[in-house]
Amino acid sequence: MAIFKCGSCGYERNVPEKLVGRKAKCPDCGVGVAIVDHLDGEESVEVDFEGESPAEEPARTAPVDGNDGVPLTSLNLDDQDVEIDLDGPDDVICPACGHVLESGYAGNCPQCGAPLDPADTIPDIDEADVDVSDLAETEVPQVWDEDFNEESGDSEILAGPEDPDRWRFMQGSFSLNLYAGIVSGVLLLFLVYALSLLVVSRAGLHELLPYILGTALTGVLVGAIVNSLFSRIPFLLVGPETVLTGVLFLFVGNMYQAMADVYDPDFILPTILAGVAVAAFFTGLSLFLLGKLRLGEFVRYIPLQIIGGVIGGVGFFILLGAFDGMAQLNLDWSNIYTIATSFSSNFRPMETVRTAGPSVAFGLVVFMAMFRSKNSVFLLFMVLAASGMGFAAGIWGMSEPIRALAAPVSFPVGAKLIHPVEIFNSWLLVQNIQWGIIKANGLYIGALAVLSVLTVMFRTTKLEILRGRESDLNVEYNALGVSNMISGACGGMPVSLSYGRSMGGYAAGGRGPVTGIVTGVVCGVGLFYADTVLPMIPRFVPEGLLIYVCLDLIRDWVFRTRTAFTSRHEKWLLRLTFLTTICLGLLEGIGFGVALALMVTVSRASRGGVVRNFLTGSNHSSNVDRAPAQKRTLKEFGDHIHIMRLQGFLFLGSMEQLIKEIRVRLDDRNKLPVEYLVLDFTLVNGFASAASIGFDKLRTLVLEYGIECVITNAPLELEEHLEEMGLVGEDEGLFKVFFNLDYAMEWCEQLVLDSENMLEMKERALPELLAPVFPEPKYIPALMKVLKREVAKTGEAIFRQGDKSDSMFFVESGRLDVELEMEDGKILRLKKVGPGAVFGEMGIYTLAPRSATIRAAEKCVLYRLTLDKLDAIEKRAPMLVTAVNRFLINLLSERLADANAKVRDLLL
Repeated sequence: MAIFKCGSCGYERNVPEKLVGRKAKCPDCGVGVAIVDHLDGEESVEVDFEGESPAEEPARTAPVDGNDGVPLTSLNLDDQDVEIDLDGPDDVICPACGHVLESGYAGNCPQCGAPLDPADTIPDIDEADVDVSDLAETEVPQVWDEDFNEESGDSEILAGPEDPDRWRFMQGSFSLNLYAGIVSGVLLLFLVYALSLLVVSRAGLHELLPYILGTALTGVLVGAIVNSLFSRIPFLLVGPETVLTGVLFLFVGNMYQAMADVYDPDFILPTILAGVAVAAFFTGLSLFLLGKLRLGEFVRYIPLQIIGGVIGGVGFFILLGAFDGMAQLNLDWSNIYTIATSFSSNFRPMETVRTAGPSVAFGLVVFMAMFRSKNSVFLLFMVLAASGMGFAAGIWGMSEPIRALAAPVSFPVGAKLIHPVEIFNSWLLVQNIQWGIIKANGLYIGALAVLSVLTVMFRTTKLEILRGRESDLNVEYNALGVSNMISGACGGMPVSLSYGRSMGGYAAGGRGPVTGIVTGVVCGVGLFYADTVLPMIPRFVPEGLLIYVCLDLIRDWVFRTRTAFTSRHEKWLLRLTFLTTICLGLLEGIGFGVALALMVTVSRASRGGVVRNFLTGSNHSSNVDRAPAQKRTLKEFGDHIHIMRLQGFLFLGSMEQLIKEIRVRLDDRNKLPVEYLVLDFTLVNGFASAASIGFDKLRTLVLEYGIECVITNAPLELEEHLEEMGLVGEDEGLFKVFFNLDYAMEWCEQLVLDSENMLEMKERALPELLAPVFPEPKYIPALMKVLKREVAKTGEAIFRQGDKSDSMFFVESGRLDVELEMEDGKILRLKKVGPGAVFGEMGIYTLAPRSATIRAAEKCVLYRLTLDKLDAIEKRAPMLVTAVNRFLINLLSERLADANAKVRDLLL
């Protein structure tokens, strides 16, 4: 809920969240006030409505010591002996003229002559007898009312702040967006060239390079522009992506292999181009439906290790395909056995070094240079520099191997690029499409859709961290789905979100959709000038880029998915899916991985929600006995402490749900604002690797709201991860880590009491501490006469576990620890007691040995009541003993009620 609060008259109410940023007049005083999602302190945002402002109310005054006109707000009652008699006789007021007479006056009013009734005969006024309907004003509809009309002049609404997720053409600097778009577009041209070489790397497919390059550039042109118009991540960039192109490489190769010896080229070309277009369209349709049905968030529950193993296998096949195209190995891609056999028989080391050596060397150089960076400008510089050096080698090279570096990729005779629409314009060729071949390889289209869904989820989540706030994954699925469907309708290749290019464009200054639009336009220009540009690019540059993206893909998904939370069984899941994909094939690996992911996800999700209990500092306190005034303060202000006891296995989906539940509480204006967020991990039994992304988002949330985040019972891997992130430390750490929930609550309570000036209470004598809680305060002086005052030094044991019970103690000052000595010699702190507390009382009632050790944590002043003294005063002053018994019964009842409340809250 949003909040409307007038700073002039104090009028306040909750309104729907959709009205945040809008303005409305206060129904009470007419001041224009902006609706906000939260209030900082008591501030409100006032705006002028046609120059109107409420009349200033004069300061209220009251006579004090004969001085009239002193403002009430300036009186210091602590420095004056002001007594107010609330029980004195009332003045007599004439009901007819309002004349005030002295108390006790009877007869007629000397002012108007009306008869006066004695004060005790004036009847009580019932609420039903009061009619104030004539004073009620007609309420003007406000912005939160159903009958509100924005065109009404009675309640003028001013334009509020723009929604940060609303699409705006101009976001950030136009010049920087233009610059980032040009850099990304030129770099994407080289990458599209490299990925197109991968698709046609199989023997016999090289003749299709101009057509495949046309589908790729069409996909970028359409996808980049359309996605920039629909996405709500303004700097997001899309294009042909390595994983999807790897699946497309196998898809096109299988279709060609099924048709090569049976059909003429006039049938093969339109069938392959139609298959690419159909793959793009159905991939987009799958994404669109997933977003439309709002199922995107459920994808976050799929384990990343299983995805990483499959995509790592795709990277392995891409690397083999790249070598096949560069060294012309003519591999048989029927299965893993035929691939291995053909590779071993066709591999010629010297010839491979001569043909593929420069490409492999350039790819390794780029991979090492970009190992820790995603800087698009630097990568483009390396590509352009390599292209320039290769071109220069062809002109000034002194030997044939040096001049050979300038050799471009050999193109078929004719145009270097042919747009697929030109093919589909020929009705005869469209009739030659063999839809049965496309249908027989339809599982590859399904693989494209599955991998697109999974990779987009992961990359969108990482971009949320870069962006600093959450994004609606369903909206991004919708945007990318529409982009792919339009791309497929235009004969383009499937496109997907690129984290590396998006981050690179962001680093180059791209902050808005202009970057994506310019990127698409640059690649669109490539559709018309490729014939001129491509022969100038040395072959080793696009082939080296292909080596780089293959290695980067394997590194990101096989190695970088490992974090401090990666358990042993998750590592085996990754290895298993990776080996299955390599040994059995891509489709089999994806099927195995999806089945395994579903089983693991269901197993994890079936263990219950991520939060076991929601507690607050008002109903769950530390084991510290505090003074009654401090307990009342914690009851009143304890909601500043919000406790969430987590459970089960934490993975990306559950962490996402946790972040949402935390944000709901932080935005709740019906409760005190959260200042201390306590996350207890006692019941957590493990972490998925992707949970690290959830903690990154938690850090962003903590910084956004400016709260203290407290971690308790943290597992070792969590502490190690938080230390690596720099989130924990002695003083400056963003997160505070405590041994258990009790110590964490004590730390939070100390800060709450300190903020309310109740931490360092004025030192009081024991009678003052007992007065508010002792049933018969008049017996306190008598009780003090039979108590023996004792002083305990720091570290001194008042009594030990197993000692004889012969006395009870009242604490006047200082603090003591209640310790339990375990059988293995360990000491467990049960609670802490402070001024006003009582301990040892159960022993003198049950005569059982002491159940725990009481040790002074600092210098303490105690008062001892022995069992002998209690027996003596029971005979001489039974009323005093009764008062003591009632006091202890009340104390024990309060403890029992608190314990019951804790148990109830923990069981809910």
